[in-house]
Amino acid sequence: MISLHRELVEKLRSMARRGEQPSVMLRVVVAELGPETADRPLLVRYFSTAFCFTDGQGYKIFGWFPDGTGALNDSGIDALLFKRIQETRACWDKPVSDNVELELQPKS
Repeated sequence: MISLHRELVEKLRSMARRGEQPSVMLRVVVAELGPETADRPLLVRYFSTAFCFTDGQGYKIFGWFPDGTGALNDSGIDALLFKRIQETRACWDKPVSDNVELELQPKS
């Protein structure tokens, strides 16, 4: 099982509430975890957990790379994910402790 940091999930949700773009949020995860740890599957897991994505809604992240070399640039990933994040807001816009389905580990 992949362990996620509760504080980072909450940070992503807080950023989304402020209207931050997904590319900015992805870079925050990479910066927090370090580029060697923050691979694409983990980025997808963070976004899927933070924003209640289902059925592969976060898989577009596989086409994005922080250095811009991926199939999707910042504006491309922003266009694909921003609307999805807002569409699932009713599910994620509450404290993590209220969502019993999350399997998170405290940040050490």
